Amino acid sequence: MLVEMLRQGCDTVVYLDPDIAVFSSLDDVLARLDDGAILLTPHQIDPNDTRSAIADNELGSLRHGTYNLGFIAVRNGPEGRRFAGWWADMLRQACYNDPAAGLFTDQKWCDLVPAFFDGVHVVRDPGCNVASWNLSLRRVEIGRDGDIRVNGSPLKFYHFTKVNADGDAMTARYADGNPHVHEIWQWYKRAIAAQGVPGIPEGWWAYGRFDNGIAVSKAMRLPFRDDLGLATAFPQPLRTGAKSYFDWLLREKPELVRQAATGFIVMGMHRSGTSALAGWFGGRGVCADDRFIQASQDNADGYWEHEELVTLNDLLLAAAGTDWRTIDAVSGQDIQRAGAVFANRAAAFLRGLSRGRPLWFMKDPRLCRTLSFWQPHLDALPARICYLHVLRDPWSVARSLARRDGFSAAHSHLLWALHNLEAEAQTRGRPRVWLHFDAMVTGGDPVVLSAIRQRLPEGVAPAAEGTEGPTIRPDLVRAAGPAGDVAEAPFDIGRLYYLLGALSQDDGQASLLADLDGMRIQIAAQVLTYRSLLLGHERDDLRARVTAMAIQAQERLELWRQTDEQLRIVTEQRDRVLRLLQERRGQ
Repeated sequence: MLVEMLRQGCDTVVYLDPDIAVFSSLDDVLARLDDGAILLTPHQIDPNDTRSAIADNELGSLRHGTYNLGFIAVRNGPEGRRFAGWWADMLRQACYNDPAAGLFTDQKWCDLVPAFFDGVHVVRDPGCNVASWNLSLRRVEIGRDGDIRVNGSPLKFYHFTKVNADGDAMTARYADGNPHVHEIWQWYKRAIAAQGVPGIPEGWWAYGRFDNGIAVSKAMRLPFRDDLGLATAFPQPLRTGAKSYFDWLLREKPELVRQAATGFIVMGMHRSGTSALAGWFGGRGVCADDRFIQASQDNADGYWEHEELVTLNDLLLAAAGTDWRTIDAVSGQDIQRAGAVFANRAAAFLRGLSRGRPLWFMKDPRLCRTLSFWQPHLDALPARICYLHVLRDPWSVARSLARRDGFSAAHSHLLWALHNLEAEAQTRGRPRVWLHFDAMVTGGDPVVLSAIRQRLPEGVAPAAEGTEGPTIRPDLVRAAGPAGDVAEAPFDIGRLYYLLGALSQDDGQASLLADLDGMRIQIAAQVLTYRSLLLGHERDDLRARVTAMAIQAQERLELWRQTDEQLRIVTEQRDRVLRLLQERRGQ
């Protein structure tokens, strides 16, 4: 723009950063161009004498540039045009924030300007470019007449850099209790707020995302920046789809895309609150328009389970000779072998679920038993995977299963243990979060957000303004404890519940994980015992059914005999009637 404006004949071009406010005339400053070509303002015009100020200011100038390019003025002449052309060429090649390589955007290049060009004036007026990086040596005062002076000179322009917590901290550090600086700083904040446009998310930038919503990280920009061939091949780098730069990243550098997207896998036993957590995501637009199974009277708020996921999990379990209700010792290897025929279908489902989404989730309690099949497919996705375990006390789960499915407490407790232990074993060592159902219900948004915040992709949050709280009903919380009139578990279920709950505080503790492994072995033995008891019950049931069937068969045989006798009598009566009729016709 500088080159073009000079080419079009502007006498002088002045640039001011958008975070600069002008407080008085710049005529005296610009008059210096009468015998010059370029005006620059340094970050500091006096040396600091304290270690902290030198570290913040002088060392900052050595890293980021001696002159602050929030302001520059260039006169239209041979030297000014030569400078503008040189600067534009340098920035076209390397306008990057890379201090380690000696680069800091457009600014660091201008350290060379006094050496390369004539007619360069360095403006040392303390009223120019006042900012946090020079407040340590500039005294700002607002007079009774409203005029603002800096070290006795009229304030020309103030550079309000970093209007955020960092800027607040630097202003507080170097304003040294000066209320005039704070008054100017707060005035600018109010002026900015008054110009705000409703509906623009905080930190939004037009070039910050691909058109599918995924944030463009610095790591994604570097290949495009460093390879001119990519810039030629993809003139619209933020577009997605076939033959796009995003498609190239997916193919050549999927790890970069993986950092920009997150898939949450909601894990937990049936009736443990997994639907509530999944509904929390779904209610905030995550996976909008996906096909979920229908709500029912058992879960009026919805299950938030993808139809295809539930179908595939049921097929996987059936192929392995089990289902989610069955207490058995089916291993992950059994599930993987049984699922071989479903691999392509599962991969297609996950590609459709995750493609182009910065945030997505999937939930089905059956995943506790089928996860060994899904994990290789999840690991292949261009997304970070985080497992969210919802833990609810086994006594409440048993009550719920007794009401809905008629399960005994012993059966429910073993199912609860199998689901949670298998889920824990298959996610150990992977990114995961443990959420207690009761805490999630009573704490609402803060608890859920606190648990997942560090796992969210940059710039993405599911809790949009105006949404309602989690789809979790506080009336579901009941005091944990034995199920009352139903039998206790065939193992120390309270200890297992304690151990699993402790993972939320110290997931990597070796002794805790060892205790869980020990309980896994113990419960595996209980499963075998329970299965043998079930088999005995099944044999008794089978004998009873055989006896009942034999009785029913005997009863049917007797009924058939009686029916045959009745039919014989009716047939004889019919034959007699026919003979009598024939005799009468003959007479």
